[in-house]
Amino acid sequence: MREAEAGDAPRFLDRLRAGETSAFEELVITYQHRVFGVAFRMLGNAAEAQEVAQEAFLRAHRGLAQFRGDAKLSTWLYAIASRLCLNRLATGERRLARQGEETLLRLSDGAQAPDAALEQSELETALHRAIAELPEDRRIVIVLRDLEGLSYEEIAQALELELGTVRSRLHRARADLKDKLERFLP
Repeated sequence: MREAEAGDAPRFLDRLRAGETSAFEELVITYQHRVFGVAFRMLGNAAEAQEVAQEAFLRAHRGLAQFRGDAKLSTWLYAIASRLCLNRLATGERRLARQGEETLLRLSDGAQAPDAALEQSELETALHRAIAELPEDRRIVIVLRDLEGLSYEEIAQALELELGTVRSRLHRARADLKDKLERFLP
């Protein structure tokens, strides 16, 4: 099932609400990578992101009866995942993941010249670090807008914020990132 069909089809929502197992499987298959992506970008740790993604789908399954359909299904799932990530970040029990192994794997694949691969790796690492260092309220809007492609309105719905608040947080987050990544900019 394509994402647009899953999020907008009233029959699909009826199947989900009726508890049809195959419909829920379609939902998970359709959105699992994007929900995991949001969690991974927020938390910086694949294992934690996997846990959050699983919990997000469990909560979605339990809460399908309360889903009114005012927002797209994907926006609702992002809202669940985002709140779980923010709660996890607020606990202070987590650590940032090291990306050294991924960098070594990328360097060893030989597809790029070693100096270009190293430069790209440094930029990616700096970007990930800069995003991870943003305050959570700014990080989530950057992840949802610039990495996941949600509209301002969808972000406002997902995070239960005013549209102006989304815009100002996004502006501040981008300014912070620009300052942190100044040495990489031409």
